[in-house]
Amino acid sequence: MPITSGTLIEIRLTEYGLAGLIDCPRAVHPAPGQYLLASSEHGEEALPVALFPASLPGEPLQVAPPLPAGWSPGSSLHLRGPLGHGFTLPREARRVALVSYQTPSDLLLALARSALRQGAAVTLCSTFPPPPALPEEVEALSFSQLKEAVAWADYLAAAFSRERYAELRQLLGNHFQERAAISAEGLILTPMPCGGLGSCGVCTLHTREGWKQPCLDGPVFSLHLLEETL
Repeated sequence: MPITSGTLIEIRLTEYGLAGLIDCPRAVHPAPGQYLLASSEHGEEALPVALFPASLPGEPLQVAPPLPAGWSPGSSLHLRGPLGHGFTLPREARRVALVSYQTPSDLLLALARSALRQGAAVTLCSTFPPPPALPEEVEALSFSQLKEAVAWADYLAAAFSRERYAELRQLLGNHFQERAAISAEGLILTPMPCGGLGSCGVCTLHTREGWKQPCLDGPVFSLHLLEETL
């Protein structure tokens, strides 16, 4: 996949780090859950970083935090993407629960907007305060209401780091097991330095269907496919 140029035209400071607005061709805009591999022309980052959208394809590309600390407005970026498999929101979903566990809720903003577009009711259950850009139609819940969110939903989408997955699974516990038929997906945050180019294996994890690479096969997976620990 060819490298595309882009420009970071705006940044904002959030409690999770820097978020930004990138001017780049629409062809590289990721769908919810997909990512771009990005590096700055004059940055100090040793490896490209994965950027996740907080906007839908075709809209100005907002990216979720955290961005590298050395980036600033006007930074020229090298972009490759969109990469990976994102969320698969069922067309029939009408009650969508979004769960952000120790990660920026911005990672789920694009999916929230997609669900609202198809007429679904949406709730966000997060360990952190909701982001300012959260659509007013989305009901923001405290994380203590996780059980109610899972029981209510007909589709569940979560965002979490690989290191935190076992904790989230334990918190979901019986709430999730009792809803075995629910459509549920998770965005796994883990280093993906090659973006699938070299099959370096850094991101490889074991699932109920064998070994998978989040950079290629994910980073979104069915929660029913994942083992209890990653």
